This record gives sequence, C-alpha cells and structure tokens, in this order.
Amino acid sequence: MKHLIDRDIVAEEDRLTQATRGLDVETLARLYADDIMFTGVTGVICSKANLLDEARRGVTARQAETSNAPTVVSYDKDDLHGVRHGDTAVTSYRFGVTIRHDGQETIRRYRTTNVWMKRGDAWQVVAAHTAGLP
Repeated sequence: MKHLIDRDIVAEEDRLTQATRGLDVETLARLYADDIMFTGVTGVICSKANLLDEARRGVTARQAETSNAPTVVSYDKDDLHGVRHGDTAVTSYRFGVTIRHDGQETIRRYRTTNVWMKRGDAWQVVAAHTAGLP
C-alpha cells in the first residue's frame, strides 16, 4: 500500500538527504531531536551525540585526501513512503551507499524508517531505524 506523503515531510526528508550527503553537521543537529533514538544496522542504539560524531568523522575523512580510509562516493535514496498523523509522521525509504576503498567500489543497500515529530515550528526526527538489505 502506497501512502501519499505530506509536502512538508517530503521537504524535511529532502533536507535530511542533502545534509547526510554533504555531512552538514549543523543541519543534522537541527533535524535530529536531542532525544532521538536511532537504531543502526548492527542493532546498536545511538544518541544524537553518536550520530553527529559519526558525521564529523566523515567530514575529517573527506578532508584527508591521502587517507586510505573507505570513502563514500554516492548516496542515493528512493522508494519514499510515508504517512502523517497531525504533528507526527513516519517515513520509510531505501538508500544505497557506494563506498570506494583500495580502488574498488562497493554498494551497500539499506531501508530506513524515520519518525518525525513537529516541535514548535520545526520537524525533527525523534526515532529512526536502519536495516541492511540483501
């Protein structure tokens, strides 16, 4: 069943996608609620501080051109579904991350579910879960 997604929520998802691609820590800090509960692909629950620290490490890795660390070369998102109930919305989408390491590229695919809540005038992600796809 496909739900029509509220225009405001699509805009917020677009902001989140751009901030994730660009490792825009300031925007991520606004979009992630202080009390976010994020469950990653390994099953570990992460806090906002964990998520922002990971983004900062990504920024550092991108800036270190001589680094032999794996580098994300693309982040593509599709199959967005969602539903809004008042000041709460739930979205789900697929995304693929292409990682380059030692001259080889690997694509990893995931599905994420975000729970958005409108707090004051701003929408924020209050919970999220990402699962790996085969």
